[in-house]
Amino acid sequence: MTDMKRLGAVLLLVATGLVAAGPALGQTATVVEYQRLLAQVCQKKITPEMVRLYEAAEKELDAARARGEQESNFFGLRDPQRAYDDCMQGTGVTPR
Repeated sequence: MTDMKRLGAVLLLVATGLVAAGPALGQTATVVEYQRLLAQVCQKKITPEMVRLYEAAEKELDAARARGEQESNFFGLRDPQRAYDDCMQGTGVTPR
């Protein structure tokens, strides 16, 4: 097996493992969409959609923790108001 094929096989295994682990790491569709919107909070400010997704994602993560599907050391979601405040205070922190 050539080095390129070996590298491709390793990358495929890593990517497959990450995709399979995604939901266990709190990466539900709601969480991903919320994080996508939160990345734009400095430009768009806080929107009702962002708040709705934040609340829905928090409920999903709480339910996953209750079922034992979520590790207790997961950092959680960043509140949209705190992320926006960081933008306005010029901390240079990218909201996550």
